[in-house]
Formats: sequence, structure tokens, C-alpha cells
Amino acid sequence: MKCLRSRRVILALAALSIAALPLVALAQGSAQPSASGQSAPAKSAPAAGMAKPGMSRDAMKDEVQRQLKMMADSLKMTPDQREKAKAILMDHASQVQQMRAKYAGMEKNDANKAAMKKDMESLRDATDAKMAQVLSADQMTQYKAMRDAQVAKMKEHMAERKGADEHR
Repeated sequence: MKCLRSRRVILALAALSIAALPLVALAQGSAQPSASGQSAPAKSAPAAGMAKPGMSRDAMKDEVQRQLKMMADSLKMTPDQREKAKAILMDHASQVQQMRAKYAGMEKNDANKAAMKKDMESLRDATDAKMAQVLSADQMTQYKAMRDAQVAKMKEHMAERKGADEHR
């Protein structure tokens, strides 16, 4: 049971540290076109940074593409910005996938959790710096606000889950 909680904490820390949280567009009420061309409510899915170890390159690319669309629509990005952001998000997702694989094989203790959190924060900061070179100042402000809103939502969700786990 303790191992399961530790794993959940590590996953929560990883999720909270993710820089590319284009899912924030969901909180802004964005929609995705369905196969029929009709606009359908956006579905919740892991962020690009949530790429799982072993996820295929094609699956990761599809996920980044989906998230990029939501982010591009929310931020009203130009085609050039979209292409540059896509490369940044793909690199970020790949690095997160590698980091998660690295820490998945380690003992679940406070030192490793802190190390993973530090690594994820460094990655988030590096990704932010790259995104700041692509987005305008206003877009970057909006991007960070959306990301911060998503982080707050995730923290709330994790607190609820933690409370539910303690009552079991």
C-alpha cells in the first residue's frame, strides 16, 4: 500500500512539473473537431509531458499534435509558431518519457522523489525558455496562466485522491 502511495506521489510530482500543459485549453473550454467536422468537447488526456515509458514515437507524436492544436487555438498561434512549438513539445515529451523511465526503475524514496521533481522543474524551465522565444509576450503570459490553472487543478485532484486513499 505504501509503495502504491509513493508511486502516486511521484506521478503527481511529475505531472505538476510538466511545462507543456496544453491541456489547460480544456479549462478554457476549447473544443476539438470530430471526424464529422463538427465541434465536440475536448477530451481529457495526458499532457505531452506525460508520455509513458514505452509509448511509441507515433503515439507520442499524435498526442503532441492533438495538444498543439488545442494550445494553438487558445493562443491564436501563427503557422510558424505552431511548427516551432511542435518541435519544442516533441522534444519535451521525449525527455519526460526518458526521465520517467529512468525514475521508474529506482527505489521510491524521498531522495529520488526530490531528484525527479528537481529534474522535471529544470525541464519545465528549459521548455518555458524555448517557448518564450516562439510566443509573443502576451501569448507567453496566457500560456503560463493556463499552465498554472491546470497545475492548480491537478493539485486539487491529487489532494482529493490522497484523501480518498487515506479513507480506504
